[in-house]
Amino acid sequence: MTLSFPVSAPDLPRLDGPVPLICPRCRGALAYTPTPVESFDGEFGVLSCGCDEYPVLDGIPVLRRGRVDVQEHATGRTEVDGPTVGRLVELLRDGRGVDALVAMLAFPPRLPRRFPARRGPAARLALAARRAEVRAMLDDVDALTAQDWMELAYLRSSDRIDQEMFGYFFVRYGQPRYLASISLLRALPASDAPVLDLACGFGHTMYHLGARKRPLPTVGVDRNFFQLWVGRRYIAPGQTFVCADRVDALPFPDDVFAASTCTDAFHYFDDQQGAMDELRRVARADTVLVDRVGNRAVEPRDAAGEQDAAGYVALLRGAPWRLTSEDEVVGDYHDGHGPRLAARRHPGELRRSKWLALFSSRDQSLFVDHGTFAAPPHAAGALGVNPVYAVRRDGDDVVLAFSFPSTWYAFENAAMLGYTSPGERLDGEDFEALVAGRGHASFVDRFVLLGLPPRYARRPGSALRSSVLPGLLAGARYALRRR
Repeated sequence: MTLSFPVSAPDLPRLDGPVPLICPRCRGALAYTPTPVESFDGEFGVLSCGCDEYPVLDGIPVLRRGRVDVQEHATGRTEVDGPTVGRLVELLRDGRGVDALVAMLAFPPRLPRRFPARRGPAARLALAARRAEVRAMLDDVDALTAQDWMELAYLRSSDRIDQEMFGYFFVRYGQPRYLASISLLRALPASDAPVLDLACGFGHTMYHLGARKRPLPTVGVDRNFFQLWVGRRYIAPGQTFVCADRVDALPFPDDVFAASTCTDAFHYFDDQQGAMDELRRVARADTVLVDRVGNRAVEPRDAAGEQDAAGYVALLRGAPWRLTSEDEVVGDYHDGHGPRLAARRHPGELRRSKWLALFSSRDQSLFVDHGTFAAPPHAAGALGVNPVYAVRRDGDDVVLAFSFPSTWYAFENAAMLGYTSPGERLDGEDFEALVAGRGHASFVDRFVLLGLPPRYARRPGSALRSSVLPGLLAGARYALRRR
């Protein structure tokens, strides 16, 4: 089978060229059988090989076995028990593709601690109401934004899901780590073949790669279906997403990608050697970019699997490499130029750098110092107001105030204070121009305007779409109307 599923909006970019899929278990070819679906604009079906069957939900192959849980992004801890792959296949074969999709998107609601029964019949009724609420959201899918779905998952769902993750994911554009990533992506080779983004999450960097002046098609792989679905629908809808949890057995043949990337995740992998071997296997010239990996020599440690710089280099088994740090790349970014990758440095030079980036390829012509930016990379795509700003009215004026979403976010991203405007006061006309993505270039220079997916966020200053209980009541009313 090849990945070429359509997206709902025909004017959006498509993945240019087939990407073969293979079974991560038996390594055999996969045959695709579409299945009937209720009135919903999406691709649903079943993939099969000699050993397994896998569901395809709204254009996303789910190449997993057993239960498809929602897992904490760093530790892999199960946050929400998901349906089994077998159950999803049953629903698809019965023509209940939307039911299968709802089962993957509707998490138990975050009930107040004073709620009389957080388990038992009352909790089951609350989950049924949440499923109905998600069905209603799917009926209105093209009118919503990524923000609406992120709020549902992280602010209005099970207290086993860390609310901290809302800011971590939603206020991603403009972070130092994001600036480092989009700068390092300049090192990727020019090619018609797609780029692999392993542990892609919601697809933030995939959007950038598709929106920049020299766009690249991408295939994103992650174990969390919810993030992939939001990414495919709202953040990078012209790109391709695959749900898989085997970093040591990627579901692709050899050399099908121009390069492999992995951002802000590699040091969480249990089998880092297996992951590195696979990232190299599926990429031409073994070209791999792994960035924002934690250095175990510098506290605090972000993951038990952190290594020092020499440890990460050893995973390459002697292949050519270049090593740098996030601080250096971000510093160069603010000086107006890309990363310096011409000279190889001794790993010991980076012993005091917390966040490292490793680039490797057998094509050593890629090891160059990248020059001056023709335009700020963070401006690629449709311009929108940076979500880090709280927005309020003050008479006829609109005030944008820089506001970290949490204390932990502030700790991790304190450097933003050095380059992001602390606030802006605008008259109504100028504010509307900003909302429309228009404004003086200085707004881009001060990170007030950023390149954002067009359907990423609601209008700046809008309130939470719904709190937990009103959302459940809306779901209950929706379910009654459908009967």
